[in-house]
Amino acid sequence: MSYHQNRSIVIRNAIINSLFIIWCLVWRTGLGLTFFIIYASLGYIYNWPFYLPISIILGFVPWGWKVQEERRIREEQKVRNLKNQIEDGFIYAKAESNVEINYRGVIFLKSVIGLFVSGFWGIILGWKAILGMILQLVDNIRTVVKYM
Repeated sequence: MSYHQNRSIVIRNAIINSLFIIWCLVWRTGLGLTFFIIYASLGYIYNWPFYLPISIILGFVPWGWKVQEERRIREEQKVRNLKNQIEDGFIYAKAESNVEINYRGVIFLKSVIGLFVSGFWGIILGWKAILGMILQLVDNIRTVVKYM
């Protein structure tokens, strides 16, 4: 490939990646605001106890999902690195056990607790996910400006 073809591919990929990052920022923030507004409105109308703190936690749930996704990606990368080390002669073992109970009430309770856990992850580490996306967006803009 020629220099101009490579340059156009780099520019195109940077623009597509930037649009995807902007879409993710808008979508996650909008979804969080929707969760917050719906729960806060219903809580206010029906006088639910602690509706405001719960609605704030639910507002951060989409960013908690992003934090958990990044954590899963890091863990998968560690596993790939360990597989590479195994090929080099290292041995690594890890035991993990999961107990699952599949009653309707337990499934509902797990999903509700999962929402709150995601909300807390979003409150605690959501800023890190947002900052990472913004830094990637700035880097993509620099790439486009550099190759234009």
